[in-house]
Amino acid sequence: MHAVQALGAQLVALPDGQFKRLQLDSDALREALEAYRKLPPKNHEARRRQLQFIGKVMRGVETAPIAQQLDAFLHGSAEQKRVLHQAEHWRERFLTDPKSVAAFLDTVQTDAQILNQHVRAALKARERGTDRGEARALFRILVDALSH
Repeated sequence: MHAVQALGAQLVALPDGQFKRLQLDSDALREALEAYRKLPPKNHEARRRQLQFIGKVMRGVETAPIAQQLDAFLHGSAEQKRVLHQAEHWRERFLTDPKSVAAFLDTVQTDAQILNQHVRAALKARERGTDRGEARALFRILVDALSH
């Protein structure tokens, strides 16, 4: 019972983006979780009671898929951060040394022509001093390539 309630506490603590992507089979559970999230932070007793209600609702729901999603959110975010840091590193490397694209293409499978086009556009924008999203587009290409 306490383990189910602790799982419910982790679910309500998720950031909004992850909470919206959470796939639940029970509408009653989603409503209970949303009701908790709407409670004011200083209303401790109401939050405690709502958390107990969430635990009660969760006893009638299969919790294994929910726990798997929660685990993916918590550990997947570390992987996503690693990919974002790598993409930032490669983007800066490309903008300082455009010949490093070959080293990237040796390690990652992606479309070389599109990558080179984005690198040239970002370099040209940096030289002009007017970046209109070219560096951001290069970053997105790199994140996509590193994620797969």
